[in-house]
Amino acid sequence: MRSGKSSIIDSFQIQEFFLDSVDNVALESKKVLSLSEFLQTLAMALAAKNIETWEHSVLVTTYAVMLGIQLGLSQEEIEQLRIGALLHDIGKIGIRDDILLKPWALTADEYVRIEKHPEIGARILEPSRALHSIIPIALHHHEHYNGKGYPQGLRGEKIPLAARIVSLADAFEAMTSGRLYRRAMTLEVALEEIQLQSGRQFDPYLGQTFVEMIKQEVSLKLGDK
Repeated sequence: MRSGKSSIIDSFQIQEFFLDSVDNVALESKKVLSLSEFLQTLAMALAAKNIETWEHSVLVTTYAVMLGIQLGLSQEEIEQLRIGALLHDIGKIGIRDDILLKPWALTADEYVRIEKHPEIGARILEPSRALHSIIPIALHHHEHYNGKGYPQGLRGEKIPLAARIVSLADAFEAMTSGRLYRRAMTLEVALEEIQLQSGRQFDPYLGQTFVEMIKQEVSLKLGDK
């Protein structure tokens, strides 16, 4: 990533490289959501709670689906991944607005509260039998490969594969999107961070596959310009 093109990459918002993929995910997600009034209600509730959380979820879904395809997951697994990634943060519906929408860094107590959202999300999804397969994504997308994540401190491959994928996509989107209290990382820095955290926060194989996939995608996009 230290070629002459890296300065071009740094000058763009990361999402601009993936607009086609985002559009495809949004279209497919609408098809999936139309199959279930409950899913549609959840999606609308999340968007109403915080549009930034919803937009984040769509981008996370984009990256997660791209990685799932790269890994050769089946169509059924991709669809479960799509829905699970889209609703991975559904538990934030249960977090107070003054914490969720706080325009600066959270306090230690506020972090404790917001770390409850995976369990809240699992409880929201529990009544629907059709959504039982995506509960592990909502519940475990903040687990770390080294066992130091939350809520259950799962380690390595005890963390469901789909949750490991969404965890990586979630972190990448957060790194490359600015917040009021934090500037976005450049693509180069974000990919270096993923490599650094592989084996710690992230599944090392997924981390390496993701980094290579993003580099290839960006290279193809730049080649089209």
